[in-house]
Amino acid sequence: MVLAGCQCGTETIRTGDAGHPKTDGGPQPDGGEADAGLLPDGGVPPPLDSGFFYDGGCGPIDAGNPPYPRLCAPPTDNECDGTTDAWLAAHGVPVGRRNAAGGNGYDDDCDGLVDEGCPCTTFGQTKPCFLVPATQVDPSGLPLGWCATNSKGTVDCTGGGELAYWSGTCRGAQPPYPHDVCAPGDFNCDGLCCNPDNTGCSCPGQVVCPTTTMIEAPYPSPTAIQVIDGTQWIATAAQRAQATNWTWTVLGGDCDNVLPHPTFALYSSTNTTVSPSPRVGTRTPVKFDGTLSPPRYVASAGAPLISEQYAAGTAGQVYPAFALSGDYIVQGEFDLAGQHYVCTQKVGVRSPGIRAELCWDTVGGINGGGNDIDLHFARLQGAGCSDNGWDVTCNEDCYYNPASGCRDSSASPPGWGYADSAASACTGWGSERVIGSQGCTNPRLDLDNIYCDPTDPDPTHVGLGRFCGPENINLDNPKDGDKFAVMVNHYANHGGTSNAHPHVDIYCNGQRVISAGYNPATGQTSFPLLNTGGQDSSGDYWAAVTITAHVAGGQLTACDVAIVPSHHTDPTRDGPVAGGGVGPLCVESVNNASSPSFSYNTHEFAESGSAQGLSSGAIPATNPQWCKH
Repeated sequence: MVLAGCQCGTETIRTGDAGHPKTDGGPQPDGGEADAGLLPDGGVPPPLDSGFFYDGGCGPIDAGNPPYPRLCAPPTDNECDGTTDAWLAAHGVPVGRRNAAGGNGYDDDCDGLVDEGCPCTTFGQTKPCFLVPATQVDPSGLPLGWCATNSKGTVDCTGGGELAYWSGTCRGAQPPYPHDVCAPGDFNCDGLCCNPDNTGCSCPGQVVCPTTTMIEAPYPSPTAIQVIDGTQWIATAAQRAQATNWTWTVLGGDCDNVLPHPTFALYSSTNTTVSPSPRVGTRTPVKFDGTLSPPRYVASAGAPLISEQYAAGTAGQVYPAFALSGDYIVQGEFDLAGQHYVCTQKVGVRSPGIRAELCWDTVGGINGGGNDIDLHFARLQGAGCSDNGWDVTCNEDCYYNPASGCRDSSASPPGWGYADSAASACTGWGSERVIGSQGCTNPRLDLDNIYCDPTDPDPTHVGLGRFCGPENINLDNPKDGDKFAVMVNHYANHGGTSNAHPHVDIYCNGQRVISAGYNPATGQTSFPLLNTGGQDSSGDYWAAVTITAHVAGGQLTACDVAIVPSHHTDPTRDGPVAGGGVGPLCVESVNNASSPSFSYNTHEFAESGSAQGLSSGAIPATNPQWCKH
């Protein structure tokens, strides 16, 4: 596609001092991302919210008169202290889109964080978020242009101290461009396309960045990995071979920050099975640097955000392979005609149904210390025997035991009565499941991580002692109203390792709805703590969440997912709470210092005489009833 420069009419111009316009009308030497607010001859324009407008027609600089200019509240580390809301009110933002006590889901001060400092009610819960200020959304509360999908993510409720607060990290989201570009998309999200305020409307439409999310499924065919072709971002075909210094950076989900290596990988060709391997890229900590021009993710030693990064030279194509659900950001940067460009492609990896993922910070054990932590996924209706609990073999708890019916279709009893899925749903790149006697059962445990090698960076290395991937349990086709519970058990220690901090993600149709536990990317690294290994009456376990499925027309439409709080908080294991009250998480242990004390005789859902107030073995009806201490 050849894209001509944008054509402007006689619009109202909103720029700097009328006597100091930019006069060369050409592109900036750094690729069109000049320092915001500074004109070449030293003139400094007024703030965007100053109200000064210029009616100059199609001049060298033409920001137009956008209906939603980017107006940022004063910098703050607490968007809920009232100051930000007073500023939003003064700038016409209605009450329903202000922060009040719990945040509004927007980045009001444009610092790359959403609702920072704002309290939330339940650790691990998530909500939609946008990396745009509340001043830059339409009447429905949604961003415009490129930001409608690319600036949307989810933020989780976390906390390293005594109170729960929004982490501020809007996972899977990207901020607006500082300046628009001469290409369809409205990349600064102000309601007008193609209105760069730093180059003028006569700038060439040289690069056209992606605006829509690429949707694919986990476990792709290892011989047909989907390409992201950055050369197609260059509008003029004759220029594509001239682009140099390509660098690719891919960011993933929560478990990619917890595990020793990311669960995705980059390749230089579509077939990952050929020799020599086309695998490229290395594990690289990165941070988003908004001071650069253009702003972008850059390598930063010690940063908690983990990527795979590939200095590709003249290679404008990359083939990313994903094993887990979630939202990923693929950043491509390159030089062309003396300018540096950065584009991002958002990738939504969507597995059907309900998916529970478990990762932990002390994974390993094959060559030293490590913990064997197990994921459990229990069905709360249609139990096959009178016992209700974890680790039982009457067809209600999906875990590592083949007798639970979720690892092998030939096991007895055979599954939970849900139809098997097509093999493509659970086999392919990054999967440990082997179709054959196993089948693609529902539910299914794709990986029981007993031992693994923390030094192995290749997600395709499967089996004992290989790549350290997350345990995950999937149910592709629940029925309407089906209810489930998820638990994490500290089964064993290896090589003297004692303390494990787990993280659990719950996905509904590939969308993250719970992000609970240990998370170095948000600074929550103290709980939950599992430090006593053993099954049944000795090992710690974290009663994590309950799930209710909503199905319409044979399709899963939504999931109600809620964290299990404690009755008598154990600050060491559950996490601290102001005043020692209820919450935030529920780690059951023989070492719980709670009152009344926890008997911990079995792994039945309800203990006799515990704080649950239920008859022994009963299935709890509310989330607080799941916790026994």
